[in-house]
Amino acid sequence: MTESEVIVVGAGPTGLALSLALARFGVPSLVLDGGDGRVTARAARSCVLRPDTAAWLPAAPADGSEGGIPATSWTRWRTRRRQQLVQEVELTEETSPVHLEQHALERGLRAALAREKLARVVTGSHLDIIEQDAAGVTAHTRPRGSSSGVAGRGGGTWWRGSYLVGCDGARSTVRKLLGVPFTGRTAVERHAVAALRTQLPWESEALLDRDLGGKHREVTARPLPDGVWRLDWLLPPRGELVTPEALLDRVHTTLAQWSGGSGRNSGTAEPGPYELLDTGVHTAHQRLARRWRVGRSFLAGDAAHLVGALGVQSVDEGLRDAANLAWKLAMAWHDVGGIRGPRVDRDALEALLDSYETERRGAVGACAVAGVPFG
Repeated sequence: MTESEVIVVGAGPTGLALSLALARFGVPSLVLDGGDGRVTARAARSCVLRPDTAAWLPAAPADGSEGGIPATSWTRWRTRRRQQLVQEVELTEETSPVHLEQHALERGLRAALAREKLARVVTGSHLDIIEQDAAGVTAHTRPRGSSSGVAGRGGGTWWRGSYLVGCDGARSTVRKLLGVPFTGRTAVERHAVAALRTQLPWESEALLDRDLGGKHREVTARPLPDGVWRLDWLLPPRGELVTPEALLDRVHTTLAQWSGGSGRNSGTAEPGPYELLDTGVHTAHQRLARRWRVGRSFLAGDAAHLVGALGVQSVDEGLRDAANLAWKLAMAWHDVGGIRGPRVDRDALEALLDSYETERRGAVGACAVAGVPFG
C-alpha cells in the first residue's frame, strides 16, 4: 500500500481515464474495481465524444500492441421530417463528434493503463467504508461475493491514499457513504435501441428522422466502426414494455422504409440484409449530485451526474470530469509531496480543488434540460 496514491473507485471509462491522466502527470493511483476485470461487449452501449474530448484518449501504440480504440466520425448531420430534408450540417475533423462502442473504449483504456508503472487496478474490491483526516483518506473494501459486515473481517482490506475519487456509477457507493444527495428525476423520455450491421442509403452520416410513418415518431441513426449502426426510436413516455418481437418489428419496418425510398407509403418494401447485434431500452435521467467534493473525496462521471436523453452524452461528460480533475489533483499532490516545501500556498490549493466542482457542475448543469429540479 502506498499512502500517497490517489484512490479511484470504479473502473468504468471515467475511472480508467482519470487514473491514466494522473499517471501522465506523475501521480500514482490505485483503481478499486468491483468487477473481475473483464469488459462485457454490448454494441448498443455506445458513446459520442466531442472532438476535444476524444483528442486526449490513448492512440494505438507504435509497437502495434493492443490499445487502439476503434471509432468513427460523421461527415454530415441531417434532420428530416416526413422524408423531407429540414436541416443539413456539414462536419469537419474539427467539428465532427466521435462515435464508438463503450466496451471498445474501456478495453483501450485498460490496455493503456496496463503500460503505466504509476497505476494499478485491484479487481473484486467492493468499497464499504471511507474515513478522512487532514492528511489523507482511508478506504475499506471487502472481497467480491462476500457479505457486508464488521470491517476488517472476512478478508477485507484497508487502503490509504492522499485523495479519493468516486467514479463508481449511478448507484455510487462513494456518494452514499459521503452522504451527498443525488437530486433530480427520471425523465419521461424513453428510447428503444438497436445496434446492427447493415448498409444504409447514406454513409458516414448521422440522421434524425421525424414522422417516418406508422408508430415511428422519431428515429436516429448514427454510424459506428465496421459497418455497424446504432438506431434509437423515441418511445411513448408511458407505454407497454418493449418486447423483443416489437423491437424487431421496429428494425424491420424502419429499414424497409429507408430502403423503399417512397416516403410514408413505403411500408411494404423489404429491408436490405442486416445483422442484429444488440438491443436495449434507455430511460433518460436528469440528476446532479448536490456536492462534488467532500474533504479529500470527489465525485466524477455518473456518480456525480446523469444527463443525456439518448444515453450517449454521459461518457463524454465523465471524461471531461477526469480531464478537469486530474491536473488539479496532480498540482496539489506534487505540492504537498514537498516539491515546493513549506512555501506552498495551501489556501490557493484548496481553491484550485474547489474549482473542479464549480466548473464541472456548472458545465453539466448547463447541458441539462431546462426546468429540471436539480436543486
